[in-house]
Amino acid sequence: MPRVLRFFCFTVFLLTVFGCHFASTDETGTTLKPQKRSDGWQVSSLADKNFDTNLLMNMMEAIEKGKYVGISSVLIAKNNELVFEAYPGKFGINDIHSTRSASKSITSVLVGIAIDKGYLSSEHEKVLPMFPEYEGKIAAWSEQKLDISLHHLLSMTSGVKGNESAMYHSDDWIKFFFDQPLVNTPGRAFSYATSGAVVLGNVITRGSKKRIPEFSNTYLFEPLGITEYKWPITNSLGSQGLAMTGGGLQLRPRDMLKIGQLYLNNGTWNGQQVVSKRWIEKSVYPHSVSDLYGEGYGYLWRIIERKINGKPLISYEAWGNGGQFIMVFPELELVTVFTGENYGKFPETEQPFELLDKFILPVFLKGK
Repeated sequence: MPRVLRFFCFTVFLLTVFGCHFASTDETGTTLKPQKRSDGWQVSSLADKNFDTNLLMNMMEAIEKGKYVGISSVLIAKNNELVFEAYPGKFGINDIHSTRSASKSITSVLVGIAIDKGYLSSEHEKVLPMFPEYEGKIAAWSEQKLDISLHHLLSMTSGVKGNESAMYHSDDWIKFFFDQPLVNTPGRAFSYATSGAVVLGNVITRGSKKRIPEFSNTYLFEPLGITEYKWPITNSLGSQGLAMTGGGLQLRPRDMLKIGQLYLNNGTWNGQQVVSKRWIEKSVYPHSVSDLYGEGYGYLWRIIERKINGKPLISYEAWGNGGQFIMVFPELELVTVFTGENYGKFPETEQPFELLDKFILPVFLKGK
């Protein structure tokens, strides 16, 4: 795009999002102001809410000028309304985007729904007895593997050593998990294992007799008005075509935001109870401590404490490689979503942390 036209489009963006009352799009179809669409979101402008938007204007200018790279969407919901939406990259409002490991947090929702509906007895149900076909065939065998429960998979405390890169080259991702050596007694310490989240998806399928695409559509996506999504497929025994519940689910950013809003609203979306409040509370309780930054880890959700202008602020968050984030701030009635293209790049993947701390959260803390 010629630089003059890029400047014009960016200027229209600033005017549209922050000051005017009309919607506009650039030639890529990127929405420059939250539009009322038939997707269940109520929309409003920040200007109408009397928020000082100078910092958000500065954020978008910094992204436009290349200070922050690979940011493909930024969305904000406040008080159950979509109030900010920008797509500065090649992806637009209608495009689905990989959530990478943020998918794990959605898998947690699905496990909660399966328990709510009686397909699984509880999060304390043992895992290995659900897979009788592997009896006598598991490598690095230990009797302690019989103690691994859904709770351990959800809290990343199974004791199984994670080895994600090797999993992708194996021909059975479920058995791969059980074959890995134990590095700790189940329940004792945090050990990140994507393969454990893959097992959770198959557990749901075995309990409900529904494949993950059908289960998720019936009990989660359809109630949330999510119509566009794509589950990747795993390698599995007998080429069963099992959905990959450890990462890579593709969703529209607006629909990622719905997952965050669902958690903020204790499991309800537009008045419908989709997953129980009990499960939400369990999901965001710190059952373990991550070995990444020492943050709390719930049921496939990270519990983060930030300090903004010296004030602590708690959030629960879904994180994915490349810059995929769903972030829920209960105290502020706020949900933010980022998608990005910085796969395997650090610290670029974590640029949204600075965008939050420097540009977004101060706006809403001041407006409390």
